[in-house]
Amino acid sequence: MKLVSTDPSELGVLSVGQFAHGILAFGQFARGFIAIGQIAVGVVAIGQVSFSVLGVGQVGGGVAWFAGMLGVGGRGVCLRLIPGLDRPRDPPPLVPVDAAMRGEVRGFVRAEVVDGPRGAKLAVGGHVLPVKMSPALLGALTDARRAGQVREIFAHLGRIGNVVVCDRLMEIPGARPSTFGLPFQILRFLLLVALATGWWYTFTRVEG
Repeated sequence: MKLVSTDPSELGVLSVGQFAHGILAFGQFARGFIAIGQIAVGVVAIGQVSFSVLGVGQVGGGVAWFAGMLGVGGRGVCLRLIPGLDRPRDPPPLVPVDAAMRGEVRGFVRAEVVDGPRGAKLAVGGHVLPVKMSPALLGALTDARRAGQVREIFAHLGRIGNVVVCDRLMEIPGARPSTFGLPFQILRFLLLVALATGWWYTFTRVEG
């Protein structure tokens, strides 16, 4: 291996040329640990067409991460094959529903979300709670209910005069139904394996 190579048949620590193969490769077709070129294949690659573990390009793929106009990758700005993980959230401390309705305490209660004639309603044990919400809060809850995103929710209740008011809502961690089923997740995994296999073959076998 040469320190600097311009010959496409020889590897170099730094390789430059139309066909560049090296640890650091710069060329029209570049292949290396770090590759930059019109077509770039590497562990880290930047190019119009990029195929990598971590990459950026107009078109391409990255096994772990990729960003581009049209691409597929584990994560990144592309069609993602590794599902995103929501930040873990701890549920709030709860207060008894009866005590909150009587105005003895203020706090969160766990309530069902049911349909009503003028939007979503809060209920416990199938009985609708006589609770007032702001139009914005009611609208958000109604939209989420109609989209099938929530069946239960944490509602913060407090009594003001003779009226019980809900001034905050919090989604129950893990309660939202999955957007995609098991078959899609299996397909996602298989595509990630195919992407990794294709990258490894291109990186180790294909010559410029």
